[in-house]
Amino acid sequence: MKDWWQETELRNWEPRLRDTVEYTRAIRRKVHAHPELSGHEKVTSSMVEEEARKSGAEVHRFEGCEGVMAEIRNGEGRCVAVRADMDALPIQEDTGLEFASRCPGVMHACGHDVHTSLALGSMRWMSEHKDLWHGTVRYLFEPQEETVGGGKFMAGQGCMEGVDCVFGQHVNPRYPAGTWFCKPGYVSGSSDEIHLVIRGKSCHGAYPESGVDAIVIAASVITALQTMVSRVLSPFDPCALTLGKIEGGQARNIVCGEVQIEGTLRTLTDATRGTLKEKIRTLAESIAMGMGGTAEVTFTPGYGAVRNDDHYYRLLESVARDILGDARMVERAQPSLGVESFCYFVEHTPGVYYDIGSGISTALHTPTFCVDEDVLLPGLALQCAGMLAILGEEGKA
Repeated sequence: MKDWWQETELRNWEPRLRDTVEYTRAIRRKVHAHPELSGHEKVTSSMVEEEARKSGAEVHRFEGCEGVMAEIRNGEGRCVAVRADMDALPIQEDTGLEFASRCPGVMHACGHDVHTSLALGSMRWMSEHKDLWHGTVRYLFEPQEETVGGGKFMAGQGCMEGVDCVFGQHVNPRYPAGTWFCKPGYVSGSSDEIHLVIRGKSCHGAYPESGVDAIVIAASVITALQTMVSRVLSPFDPCALTLGKIEGGQARNIVCGEVQIEGTLRTLTDATRGTLKEKIRTLAESIAMGMGGTAEVTFTPGYGAVRNDDHYYRLLESVARDILGDARMVERAQPSLGVESFCYFVEHTPGVYYDIGSGISTALHTPTFCVDEDVLLPGLALQCAGMLAILGEEGKA
């Protein structure tokens, strides 16, 4: 038998969330007007802590970042967590909003102000409706999502201990406010930075036979690597290898002795990630050696892939369909090879990451990106109903 919150449509949530929506709107506008860059979220994190304490949450802070964990316990039961990122971008806002950024050159152009306010809003509502649930709700306010990923510091300090499921929302300006946009399985990829150093032997350009041209070696390596992707992997295994920076040479009449190449590797699965890194290294070294030079390949790991847990995806997708209706459900066709620091929260914990339409607007990370605040009601309803569904699963401790 479904509980009342699973049987009602969005319009029936509106009276239950009316006051919470207004609270969330006020918080969102306050955060939007005072954005802070990655690693500098001091005012935002202090505000989050203050509001969380007002909702009766226990608050924990982390070393090495401005992350905040807020937790409300209500007897024995399951533990569900919500991730909300807090940082802004180095962009000059050009929206004309009355609550536009007051910080020159800094803007919430990725919707993190909405993510933070939705989490604080659902926290308040859950604290006011403890008669509907038992267990623990945990809110993870992440700093530095746009740079190094504060989730790495938070997860490393135990923020995921005891969590049965974690989920996160992200606004999406390609769909009307309140649209569910998600898919089962992988939703985003992993990243690795690549640094290649090709070494030859410099000499006078008039006598190339006395040297080893690192530029010619680099050209061969680049061409071979791009061909490799199409021949090592199945066409159905997503991957992107981009070599976006190359530096080498001193003068037009000097054979180059060293070339440096930088790039990025994007994959979905750990198996593909490992295979390609091995192939890249082997191919670069062997080509360079065969042409009389050497190649040094270094990988710097970035974010990991994000994969939605099958069980919890079905559960939250069902909740979303009940609340939003079929017309607002859009299944994502394929994963993105963009990266998400949500990976740190689902590394060892089942989770679901979904987009919610925030009104048709210009793209994320642009000066004119603007959120339709009609997203607040469905955003809150999905968070609250999602947590209630997970906490109340039959047969679960």
